[in-house]
Amino acid sequence: MKKALALILFLLLVTPVASAKAITVTLHVGQSIRVNGIPVEFVDFSSDGRAAIRVNGTTYVLSFGDTVEIAEGLNLTAGSLKYNEGTVRIILIGDDVRVEDSPGNIVLEAQFPSKITAPGGEISFQVTVKNEGGDAFVPLSVDVPPGWSARITDGSSDINGVYLRHGESAQVTIVVKTSAETGRFELTFRAGESQMPLYVTIKGDGIRVLCDYPVKEVEAGESVQFQLVLTSPSPTVVFLNADMPEGWRAKFLAGGEPVRAVRVSGESTVALVVEVPSDAGVGMYNITVKAGDAEERLGVYVNRTHAGENGTLSIKVTDRESGSYIAGARVELLRGGEMVAEAKTLSDGTAVIEAPEGSYTVRISKEAYREVEKNVEIRAGRKGELQVSMQKLPYYLEVSAPEPSKSQVLGQTFIYPVVLKNLGTQDDTYSLSLQVPENWGGMVVEDPTSHTGITSAYVKAGEEKHLYVILIPPDTAELGTYSSKLSVTSEGSGESREIDLTARLTGSYGMTATLERYSLKVEAGDEAKTSVRVYNTGTSPLTNVRLEVEAPKGWNVKVEPRKVPSLGRDEEVEFTLEVTVPENTDAGDYVITVKAVSDQKSRETSLRVTVNKGSGQTYLGMAIILGALLVLGLLLRKYGRR
Repeated sequence: MKKALALILFLLLVTPVASAKAITVTLHVGQSIRVNGIPVEFVDFSSDGRAAIRVNGTTYVLSFGDTVEIAEGLNLTAGSLKYNEGTVRIILIGDDVRVEDSPGNIVLEAQFPSKITAPGGEISFQVTVKNEGGDAFVPLSVDVPPGWSARITDGSSDINGVYLRHGESAQVTIVVKTSAETGRFELTFRAGESQMPLYVTIKGDGIRVLCDYPVKEVEAGESVQFQLVLTSPSPTVVFLNADMPEGWRAKFLAGGEPVRAVRVSGESTVALVVEVPSDAGVGMYNITVKAGDAEERLGVYVNRTHAGENGTLSIKVTDRESGSYIAGARVELLRGGEMVAEAKTLSDGTAVIEAPEGSYTVRISKEAYREVEKNVEIRAGRKGELQVSMQKLPYYLEVSAPEPSKSQVLGQTFIYPVVLKNLGTQDDTYSLSLQVPENWGGMVVEDPTSHTGITSAYVKAGEEKHLYVILIPPDTAELGTYSSKLSVTSEGSGESREIDLTARLTGSYGMTATLERYSLKVEAGDEAKTSVRVYNTGTSPLTNVRLEVEAPKGWNVKVEPRKVPSLGRDEEVEFTLEVTVPENTDAGDYVITVKAVSDQKSRETSLRVTVNKGSGQTYLGMAIILGALLVLGLLLRKYGRR
């Protein structure tokens, strides 16, 4: 029966329970611990040799293998009972087992903290754990490199903790299973809050690495390759590494594929490919190859440098579906999120960018296409190439107005041609919305002569549609600049495009001049008056309005007022003309030209003046005639008879 119980207890100790945690603790008579806040005390041995254990005030007398539940999901099992030493080992099993009051003053000692083994070998360390603090349970653990395994034992079974009184010590054994990787490795053994480093050196069994041509010559910016021969008398896994100058890069190739370790059994060949930076100076550079514990020194002589030179990157952009070149794509070269250079692709889809050597991100964008980003390396003095294919979006709209800004005289209509282009791969319908200034009229039409507005437009994929925006200002609008907005929204994608339209209302200049009378009768030597009305028939003010009069020589014409500084829209002014005819003016009809003049416009009209002779002048004329006849008669009498 005891053998069966021992077998069961052994299975509990060595077999993990799914999702359960087990902690083994050795207690001396009178010692106590707290498990998940519950006091557990080893009271003493009974007269028949069993262990009396008090749990939270209740005493249980347990034989080897007996189990009691001290809390829900938490069991206590009695392990080995050593009456002559006054100790009992208990096993605590549960989903969450916490032995509290871990000491913080633990001293760790190891006589041989560093050991050597073969690849994949097993090695053990003996560590003494001494408690210089208060009585407490000390949890134990060990951290090992990836691929390794470790366990802690007291010599007979695996443990993960030990109970120590003040001043007591215990010796534990750490058993470590290594991997096949060679080199020196560090482990960490933890006891409570104390820790100790342990070291394992794994040495291969006679690994050698050779290169028949250990020094090569190359131009900066190129790659050079070394063939390495690895030998080992016994099968072993050899990890590879290379120490190179700063900024240089290298990779190991085996079977045409990058590798970091190889299994050597006899002899194996590995290629080392070294990439030399373009800005490397002329001279000799050393490289150290490490294969496990073996080393080989290599050299690269750089015979030409490209330091200070820019590198060139040629980008060719094509359409993913058709394969055709994409012209006008924007190519941006970025480093750390900041743009370093940019270019546009030409008709053959290519763009060329120059930049200093380094790692960059190339971002390619084009309307109606999905944006593409690629990581690239630019080498000084070298030309690189990048092929990029872009995929068209299913829905993409482009709206343009050839003349978004226009000027018109008040009273006229504004007409703006608008082009809708469906650059996507799918047919689409676009809703139209027009915002106009207050009291203005506006609509979108398919024909500039149409009087019927539309609110949507259907455009097939790859096609375009011509529309017209008509804006009608009110007659009372003030002169100035007005803004309108056309919004076009895709039903396929929900995206909108907007076009701002500007309308500038300018004034018109118009003038008329009318005479009160278009003919005057006046006696020679007298004066006559009439009036001239000047009207502003335009929409803008007329400035410096005046009359300019052309009359027969010697005539005197007075104008009142002489000048009007400004004549506003729909305003008029009346000028008075006073015409004085000289006394010696013959009777007859005369013409006076009247010209209304402003800084902007002028109008001309004519005034007919009929001049009559006075009565005194008539008699004088008759007397002159009679006198002339009398003189003629006297002459005839005196000389006529001869």
